[in-house]
Amino acid sequence: MGRKKIEMKRVDNEKIRRVTFKKRRIGVLKKAMELSLLTGASVMIKIYNEEDDSLIEYYSNNDTDFDMIVANKAQISDCSKFYNKHYNLVA
Repeated sequence: MGRKKIEMKRVDNEKIRRVTFKKRRIGVLKKAMELSLLTGASVMIKIYNEEDDSLIEYYSNNDTDFDMIVANKAQISDCSKFYNKHYNLVA
């Protein structure tokens, strides 16, 4: 039996919306890492949540670019770094 298809629309319930965001954010990050690892593609991903001013950035190649960008973003309250070596943490 397959998974139930869900309607793609904004989740009205705030608590469910936060949980959905956090789960899907990790899913997107995992897929970006898989794409890079399997194909050798250069991947950069940024996921910003305006509700809590959190930002996740992923670069498959160069971590110094990450540090320069974050240094110029003083308004970001939470920032997480992920690289290919962290794949098992989100798998």
